[in-house]
Amino acid sequence: MLIDGRPAGATNLATIPLDNIERIEVLKGPASALYGSEAMGGVVNIITKKSRGKVKTALTLGGGSFSSWNGRLNSGGNLTKKLDFDIDASTYNQNDDLRMGNGDKRDHTAFKKRYGAMRWGYAFNHDWRIDVKGDWYAGRDIETPGDIFYGTTRQQSKDIDRYGGDAKISGLIGDNNEINLTVYRSSESSEYRKEYTGIVPYKSYESAIDWMGLQLQDTYHFWAHSLTLGVDYHRIEEESKSYNPDGTRKAPYKPDNEHKTTGLFAEAILKLLNGRLITTMGARYDAIKLETKETPYKTNFTPGSADFTTFNPSGGLKFFLTPQWQIHASIGRAFVTPKPEQTAGYWTNWWGGTTKGNPDLDPEKSITWDAGISFDKEEWGLFADLTYFHTDVDDKIEKVKVNSTVSTYENTQEAKIRGLEGEFSFDIGQLVGWSSSLRLFATFTRLLKAEETLSTGTRDIHNVADFKINYGLGYDDGHFFNARVTARYVGHMKDTDWVTAGYPEIEYPSHTVVDLVTNFKLAKNQSLSLKVDNVFDKYYYEKRGYPLPGRSFFGTYTIEF
Repeated sequence: MLIDGRPAGATNLATIPLDNIERIEVLKGPASALYGSEAMGGVVNIITKKSRGKVKTALTLGGGSFSSWNGRLNSGGNLTKKLDFDIDASTYNQNDDLRMGNGDKRDHTAFKKRYGAMRWGYAFNHDWRIDVKGDWYAGRDIETPGDIFYGTTRQQSKDIDRYGGDAKISGLIGDNNEINLTVYRSSESSEYRKEYTGIVPYKSYESAIDWMGLQLQDTYHFWAHSLTLGVDYHRIEEESKSYNPDGTRKAPYKPDNEHKTTGLFAEAILKLLNGRLITTMGARYDAIKLETKETPYKTNFTPGSADFTTFNPSGGLKFFLTPQWQIHASIGRAFVTPKPEQTAGYWTNWWGGTTKGNPDLDPEKSITWDAGISFDKEEWGLFADLTYFHTDVDDKIEKVKVNSTVSTYENTQEAKIRGLEGEFSFDIGQLVGWSSSLRLFATFTRLLKAEETLSTGTRDIHNVADFKINYGLGYDDGHFFNARVTARYVGHMKDTDWVTAGYPEIEYPSHTVVDLVTNFKLAKNQSLSLKVDNVFDKYYYEKRGYPLPGRSFFGTYTIEF
């Protein structure tokens, strides 16, 4: 997960501000050749707003189901010819508990959250500018009810704070050499409170994670081609504290730790045969150091460190058979860095067992390749794509027993995933020459195989549905009204039943959920929106024991000036 190309600096995606987003870019497939660890399955890059021109301001007020309400203020534009800005602030409260699709209330599910974001940009001249921005999230009294199996006996709540920001200088040296330098910092802290039945509520755990880093990229354009070279450094520090019911400190499960990475990467994009053939080649070399630290109250713990390097190449091509028909393919290697506590140090658990880090642990590795064909006829409003993908994962990390009292981590697992992905979009209005748009759309993923090999044998990968499809219909008259109805089907998937003795493997039922969004232009500067989630009041869950809300409504009114 990236924000404007740099790591988002968040473990909880709900803490990333939504109000200042301009668009979201999704890069599917292995991306470690550019972005390093954690990019094994792809990259989601959130592009934030950079307003230009006349200053525009909007005020939004809304409310809906479960006694929810929100308020938002955003403004942006040029203050002077060279100085521009964006500012966003919002609040959202859900004061009542959720109601599920079966009509029952889900106790202990209220929450409050606050967002804020600000950006200042200054253009030194036509070629060089600087942007400095920051964002803030505060979640308060976020109630977490736990598995529905336990009723209201294992309730908890938490507060989460996140601060993030970066400064980016970008510009041209000559006509063809583009430079980007980004320095970023982010911090996320959480505080958890146990509110179990029969006890006095108390703070049980708190954690703090800090990210800081620097990115330098130099892109040289020559003819229709480009070559990018870059350096990427980041450091992650993590601390945690645990508490007894009387408020005294005790040893946390996880030791304090630090993770440092220095990466060198390159990517070349070549456009050949008058632009009919586009090829991409990239590679990245990472030097990584993991370290566990002295941790207060963790008296039976010995810190340690581990170092390793990894090299990950990738390549891809797109060939235009005709202006409408294209074939595409890619292949790449990716990795996931072990956690510091998996590689360094050892500690004694509360029951007397010992866990040792394994300094010889390798990163989890994958190789993915895909190939597909697409058709794009703009004047018909038609786009379709079908892609086959295949991923092999090696050196997956598993906790294993050395003997009856000692455990460690080893690269014992592997996994194989293959399947089909498809995308379809057809604008009937554009085909027949209407001034309005009436668009059918669908995206799907069909897994043909998803298996992992553990030390105990082979099984289907858990929490991965065999078939998913999003489909719907959108209408936009271009002036006063637009609407979109979307259906999301999730097929069968397997999981472990953690509340039944023996922890048996179970299979989730499939489900379809339908959502509706409508927007009305009331006047030149006023609009009204209505959103209906789970239109048919479906009782469903993505994780057993944690059913999701039934039908809900939310409306907003916006005035711009």
